[in-house]
Amino acid sequence: MAEQSPPDIRGGDELAGRTLAGRYRLDSVIAAGGMAQVWRATDTVLGRTVAVKLLHPHLSADATFVERFRQEAIHAARLAHPAIVSIFDTCSGDGWEAIVMELVDGITLREYLDREGVLDPARTVEIGAQVADALEAAHRAGVIHRDIKPANILLCDDRRVMVADFGIAKAVDRTDLTRQGTMIGTAKYLAPEQVEGTDVDGRADIFSLGVVLYECLTGRTPFSGDTDAAVALARLHSDPLRPRQVRADIPKRLDALVMRSLARDRNQRHPSAAALRADLLDQSRATASPEPPEVTEPSTPPGGTPTFVQSERRWLVPALLILIVAGGLGLAGILLGQTKAGQDLFERAKEAIGLDNDSGADQAEQVGITEVVAFDPQGSGPPGENDGLTGYMVDGDPATTWRTESYDERDFGTKEGVGAYFVLDGSRSLSELRVTSPTIGWAADVYVLDHPPEPAGVSGSPVASASGLSGEVTFDLGGADGSVALLWITDLGDGPPDPRVRVEIAEVSIWG
Repeated sequence: MAEQSPPDIRGGDELAGRTLAGRYRLDSVIAAGGMAQVWRATDTVLGRTVAVKLLHPHLSADATFVERFRQEAIHAARLAHPAIVSIFDTCSGDGWEAIVMELVDGITLREYLDREGVLDPARTVEIGAQVADALEAAHRAGVIHRDIKPANILLCDDRRVMVADFGIAKAVDRTDLTRQGTMIGTAKYLAPEQVEGTDVDGRADIFSLGVVLYECLTGRTPFSGDTDAAVALARLHSDPLRPRQVRADIPKRLDALVMRSLARDRNQRHPSAAALRADLLDQSRATASPEPPEVTEPSTPPGGTPTFVQSERRWLVPALLILIVAGGLGLAGILLGQTKAGQDLFERAKEAIGLDNDSGADQAEQVGITEVVAFDPQGSGPPGENDGLTGYMVDGDPATTWRTESYDERDFGTKEGVGAYFVLDGSRSLSELRVTSPTIGWAADVYVLDHPPEPAGVSGSPVASASGLSGEVTFDLGGADGSVALLWITDLGDGPPDPRVRVEIAEVSIWG
């Protein structure tokens, strides 16, 4: 019998042709992971093609790993769902363990991302909804996957999506086989509670799926580090860049959905995989059926081509009214020599309809910002504060804000300051940096640089400084040349009513 000695799977295809349990003939290696090797095999009894997962020999002597490997079959076999890979059988011999499962025609999401880089938002939503559906079925059965990642998501040739590898799943009503403090799962995709070694529930899978969605949309995972441990720990004290900060064409609603899935506090995530799926399906419907435009009038008159006045009515009528009023006030001001209001209003009216104020005068242009990065070189963690909120400074919505962390002292104590830098769409001469902030009494310097600031901190002299700030503030940059602007906060101001203080920034724009 072929089972008299444990199979040596280190050589891969050397096992081809071997039969396990007198039934399953190994044909070719499909994939290999940290725990097992997966083979395309033939069930010689039923005459069908199957997948056989063989536990690595060096793990077979570990009772914990063997028990976890066997539990994969127990847990997954009771999960009957079209998006979950079916388990057919288990078998074992002297020194080896195997699980026989459904063979899926397709590739893993990992393989697809490695080849293509990113997915479009619609396909990302489609994949996410199907994975969430599978997770909801598992969670209802009391099973948490605990290792959701692109390598365990299969993209079938018929566009179905399936979830595989419940090998480290744990039934919530069974004894935890993990050792205290041991992290199970791939570091990039772990939920914070898994990193901390605390009890987990289905919301850990929601976080991991959020990481997968983030990677599908942006081509990178939200947390990074030099080691697996550093990657895992990063999610405990820092927020990632929002997906829209990495890729501008991501819908705002999808951006918010992904960030909710990545909340460090699991109570802030979707309460269930079903809720996440519903949110994804709403996003899918919104993408497929955009909201109708506000204008309900026919775009063309019954007679055919619209006249200029008909087609431009929405802006032309208000602009003409402004011009009439402005002209009257301006004429009165000129005649009486006592009012500037008419001239100011007249200038604003000309701007509204695209006329130059002075044909020979230079006009300031808003500079494009390609990236916003929080900067905290003297902090205890990565050099940033609330990185996931930086996009709010350039989203055009004054109701959303980036904020520093809260401090006991307005002068930061032992720190020199914190801030954010803005990477521009090219090097140019800069005239102004405009800031809107609800904070009262704060102070800041502005540096114009040729490259992002060094991790060690800022150097050189600022091109502008101001204190006692609030509301809308303009820093005069005096035509300084550079491709990066650093807003460096040196005083947190009066702060909120509670004893700790912080600065909030609603909007930043740079002009050249």
